[in-house]
Amino acid sequence: MKKITTISLIALLSISTYADAINGTLSVDSGNKLTNVPKADMPNNSDKLSVSGLTPNSEAKDVETTSTLPSYPSGSSSSYLEGPFVGLELGALFSSDADGASNSGLSYGLRFGAQNVEWRTMAVIEKFGSGEEYNNFLKGILQVDYYFLGSDALMIDTYGFRPYAGINAGAMSLDTESDSIKSLVYGAQVGATMNVMQNIDLDVGLRYDLSSSNRIDHTSGLVVGLHYKY
Repeated sequence: MKKITTISLIALLSISTYADAINGTLSVDSGNKLTNVPKADMPNNSDKLSVSGLTPNSEAKDVETTSTLPSYPSGSSSSYLEGPFVGLELGALFSSDADGASNSGLSYGLRFGAQNVEWRTMAVIEKFGSGEEYNNFLKGILQVDYYFLGSDALMIDTYGFRPYAGINAGAMSLDTESDSIKSLVYGAQVGATMNVMQNIDLDVGLRYDLSSSNRIDHTSGLVVGLHYKY
């Protein structure tokens, strides 16, 4: 009986020692293998987001919203070329011929109109005073211009430089040496505009107008305009 009892005690001690060794191995392995860790101790998605410094509701949505916003390269948008405008003009009149008399000098005027990437329409009121008793005129025209380079030209995106050609028509009242002449006028112009600032552009062009009256031949000159776009 003593031998049996002794053998039983040795066997129990051996089993207990072996079990402790297995538990120790599992404890060591549990630091490296997630398969031995209870499900209750597993980190969830919220914990992962918290560790990385993000919360699943607010900050994650902000990140997603920011990533979907479009980005445009500088100078690629053409919106600053469009819209209504008002402006002033100053002209150097080469000649104004009426009743065989010719004169030249400075003119000045007002402008207002609207434009887009390809077209511009504006009304112009121009006043010329020669300092003499004749060839002083007041002219009002409607001018339509076409920017012929198109919206994809490099110069538009980089400098806002746009050459144009167009036609005009209107009416003119001209004071001659003897009386006042009223006439319809029509003509054409060429030139170019360039942006000085985002809301301000400079216009330099040549304008030539004929008259429906046989007493007025033509008016022609260099015109410089400054526009404010609003």
